[in-house]
Amino acid sequence: MRLSAEEHRRLRRNYKLRRTLTAYGFLLPNAFFFIAFLLIPVVYLFYLTFHNGGIITPAENVGLDNWKKLWGDELIITAIKNTAYYCLIAIPSVFIIGMVLALCLQKVTRGGQVFRSIFYVPTLTPYAVAALIWLFMFQRDFGALNLARDVVGLPPRNWLGDTSLVIPSIAMLEVWRGAGYWTLLFLAALLALPRELYQAATIDGANAWQRFIHITLPLMRPTFFFAVVMATIWNFQLFDSVSILTDGGPANASVTVVWYIYKAMFQFNDKTGFAAALSFLLLMLILVLTTIEIRLLRKKP
Repeated sequence: MRLSAEEHRRLRRNYKLRRTLTAYGFLLPNAFFFIAFLLIPVVYLFYLTFHNGGIITPAENVGLDNWKKLWGDELIITAIKNTAYYCLIAIPSVFIIGMVLALCLQKVTRGGQVFRSIFYVPTLTPYAVAALIWLFMFQRDFGALNLARDVVGLPPRNWLGDTSLVIPSIAMLEVWRGAGYWTLLFLAALLALPRELYQAATIDGANAWQRFIHITLPLMRPTFFFAVVMATIWNFQLFDSVSILTDGGPANASVTVVWYIYKAMFQFNDKTGFAAALSFLLLMLILVLTTIEIRLLRKKP
């Protein structure tokens, strides 16, 4: 039976409609949770930036007062500097360590799964437990770091009490905890690279360093793109280890943006609107940084 042109168009429309409805049907559960638990809270939080209260007490409209307070608060500048300083230490360090470990594990043919599990154990450690472990590591009198310094004849250091050492000390904890994750990520990318290119480069006389620079790094560009963007987002939200180890001290040397948001929201006399404005400031900082990183990393070398 031959169909007319009109029937063809009708069947095509019905087919496209079924495909569209099927796609939206699969997306609907995720869209519901996205709207209910992310979009609506974010919109309400933005609403709170123009109010005082709203959580414990009724919301009171104050206009742009909360935003004006941001520019007059010196502690915010300190928190942003500390967070950026921490990221500049932690992110390159954990990437270098993760890449070195991944290259080593790539060469392991027997027992590789055991080593991967061992490296990944710190990542599975809860933040509170990891912070307590490193609290003993940093202890001035019997901590492992100062005992190691004593062995080589160096005086002990007050790792968490020295304003110049507290951020690098917290970075050490975060690098220890995150190295396993990035190691496995980089290892998965390395194992997926085509071996033929390395064989051809070896035949052409390229040494290991040249193969790494001219083959490995360019081919792993998408992995590095993901890693840099996600690490920036995650590390700018530093809170748990700061709260447990130093609570922002000494002398505000370890204050971070998220720590300040938490304190403003729950401990500084219900400064809900100020905390909401500070949250959006953090969001804008992360968006700007990730946008810059995306533009830079997407450029073809």
